[in-house]
Amino acid sequence: MRRFVLCLLAMLLCVPVAASGEDYAPIALTDDAAYAVNLFLSNFTEVGVKAVCGGSLADADNEALVDFAHDHLWFNDPDAFEYGDYFNGNNCRVADDEIQDILNRYFYDAPKVDLSITRFDYDGAYYYHCETGGWISDGFAMATSMCPLGDDAYFVSFLVFGAGENWSNDDLHLSISEAGKKYGHPNGYGSALVHASDIEVRKTYKMISFGRI
Repeated sequence: MRRFVLCLLAMLLCVPVAASGEDYAPIALTDDAAYAVNLFLSNFTEVGVKAVCGGSLADADNEALVDFAHDHLWFNDPDAFEYGDYFNGNNCRVADDEIQDILNRYFYDAPKVDLSITRFDYDGAYYYHCETGGWISDGFAMATSMCPLGDDAYFVSFLVFGAGENWSNDDLHLSISEAGKKYGHPNGYGSALVHASDIEVRKTYKMISFGRI
């Protein structure tokens, strides 16, 4: 919790702010904007990220960045993984060649990470783990507010629904009330600092700082 708060405060101090205080008020999101920000944030919530600062190279953030990229591959490109009998009882591996590219796509001013700082076994080319079929999604994000900070930066608050459920991207079009009726009580909440040149277009989003409780 303390690291989450410090991370967000540090990023807030580094982001240029808008010209007047009234510009900080939450903006009304179009359907396209709500879907885009929900989809972007859900890439982080589904893999269970708790806190990460893209501009930090402290070991804890380096590990969180590398592990995010690895887990993003697991949920979105399972064919990238190979199976076999490997060291330390591991039976699954994935090459490290996409890790930095994923971080460059998802983080604003992404640092060059140390690929060896990770929770997984690593041999300099592959990440290994023992696959038991126990991975489940940790839920999807629903933005509750989005406040402009200037220079295409936004402070976003969100709820998380559907942990352990077979949700789909279609659920990202739901209202918060509809998500609650379908999946029950939120299983998490948090906030993020994001950069987006067009908030209605998912591919323009980059993460600055993210924290979830």
